[in-house]
Amino acid sequence: MANNPTWPAAAATRIRIKITNDSYCRLFYNHSTGSINLVPLTADDASAITTAPHAEIYDHSQTSDNVEQDPLYQSYLSQSKDDSNQIIVDSFHPDDVIGANLSLEYNLHNPNTFHGMQSYASAQINIYCYPKNNRKKQREPNHKSYIVDSKCCEDFSDVRALIQSIRTLSGLQNNNTNNNNALPQRFLVILNPYSGGNGPKSKSGATFVYETMVKPMLEQADVEHDKLATNHGGHAKERMELRKSTSDDDDNNRDSNDCTDSELKDISEYAAIIAMGGDGILFEIFQGIHARSTDEAQILSKLKFGIVPCGTCNGLAKSILHWSDNAEYTPMESVFQICKGHTSRLDLASYQLAKTEKTYTSFLSFSWGLIADCDLESECLRWLGAIRTDIWAVYRGILFPKKYRARFSYLPLSNKTNNGSASTKIDLPKLNEPLPKDWVTIEDDFSVFWVCNTTHASYNVFTCPMSKMNDGVFHVLIVRSSVSRLRLLQMLLKLETGGHIECEGLEIISCLAYRLEPLSDNTYNDLDGELIEGGTIQARLFNTAQFFAGKVD
Repeated sequence: MANNPTWPAAAATRIRIKITNDSYCRLFYNHSTGSINLVPLTADDASAITTAPHAEIYDHSQTSDNVEQDPLYQSYLSQSKDDSNQIIVDSFHPDDVIGANLSLEYNLHNPNTFHGMQSYASAQINIYCYPKNNRKKQREPNHKSYIVDSKCCEDFSDVRALIQSIRTLSGLQNNNTNNNNALPQRFLVILNPYSGGNGPKSKSGATFVYETMVKPMLEQADVEHDKLATNHGGHAKERMELRKSTSDDDDNNRDSNDCTDSELKDISEYAAIIAMGGDGILFEIFQGIHARSTDEAQILSKLKFGIVPCGTCNGLAKSILHWSDNAEYTPMESVFQICKGHTSRLDLASYQLAKTEKTYTSFLSFSWGLIADCDLESECLRWLGAIRTDIWAVYRGILFPKKYRARFSYLPLSNKTNNGSASTKIDLPKLNEPLPKDWVTIEDDFSVFWVCNTTHASYNVFTCPMSKMNDGVFHVLIVRSSVSRLRLLQMLLKLETGGHIECEGLEIISCLAYRLEPLSDNTYNDLDGELIEGGTIQARLFNTAQFFAGKVD
């Protein structure tokens, strides 16, 4: 659309895209569809360019008034306003674009000049597109490369203006693309090569996904990054705690995508942390940041976070894609959103334990009772993939059920004016102190006790459909032991679709903070899919973190 302030119509008028030796097109912004179309030159425009004196070179010194009087410019505007009759040779939509650049090749064998400028052998506009396949409903690469007629460009400022406009229309947020003076941002990619249980050579594993998808797509998006492959449990946590910073000389002497431990920067020097694996590697990352007590809040406010699903369950990745206009669950969709650069804030919870006085940061869920048993005791079946928890749910919940007695106390939403915001300061009492009078307490035998921060606990478990990305609320799902095995089985079978929410016997309590005091022996505290110390535990929502996400309500 010529009147769109982000589309440089005058520059687009002057740029000719070579299709064949004697066939040219121009790029148009379609105001009705938002797409950018490649349209052949009209016969009159082609004739005007051919017959005009020195028509191959445009005089950039002409005033804007002269530009608007240019017949070619007027013809371009006319075609833009009446785009229904355009013959479209090629097309792409900015929503599908993660990057755009200009590549130049100098003609070393013919250094002749025209109008004082050097001749070029090739000038090419590269557009990196990942449109959705309508049949598969998944994104697939469909990049565009347009050869620019270098004779119509004096210094390629028109082409650069057009590329900048494409990036702006695409809504790219990384590297501050609207600020030409901004320094490039650098991401840290942390991958678990053994995520998913199939080893580092697996085609679904983090190493393969990084080499074939993450690395090339970040390069296409013009995002610089370092890579760290973890080599032992807790490595990601240790990396977050590391405060050593590399010098400028070290930066110049290292491979930008092959960091070693001795060369790693303090994470505060990065713009984003990208986790590749399951929820476990992100759990390590947040515990490492939490251990930096002096600058934890500063890092959480500065850093952006991304998750690329390469693990077994991938609950957070699925939840973010669900919140992002129910985007398709694939690693490429997650990487696509990271490259786009849009972020939304995700609630973080702080957990306190009575036995050790240790604290944790949580982003996903807490479970105790049947769900914790299924998650943790089924580790012996990890080789089966996500189905391992289903098998254990039948074994532990239906065939050989247990009763889990506990005292559950919570702070209802009605006691706070804003009904759920992480900015609300909730002061928890010490674990050895009685709770305030405005808390509600339930003591009973339970089968299920499941606290949700996200919609999905796993890619195939739609735990909490009502959960929002930053609603500032815990959603506690409770099933008491008095519920029959048949009803419990019905709930478990409907977890994949979220239909369990409507089942009789399921209670949902929304609260701002809670405390759980287990009264049965041999129970587990399962936080974000990881086993932590047992015993009494309490939690509150305390902060948020910026996560790469698409369009979130």
